[in-house]
Amino acid sequence: MEEMGMTNEQYKGMLLDELEDWQEVFEIAKETDNKKIIAKAERQIAKINEKLKF
Repeated sequence: MEEMGMTNEQYKGMLLDELEDWQEVFEIAKETDNKKIIAKAERQIAKINEKLKF
């Protein structure tokens, strides 16, 4: 039985979708000046950008 996995393109697409979501959260957090959410969004965006460097 062959193991099913994602291609690099699929993985990158998934990360880009996630990045877009976190950027939206970041913008909303900035509008409401919610420092806790801003910090979380910044960390997530940084992590995703790191993963996209392959």
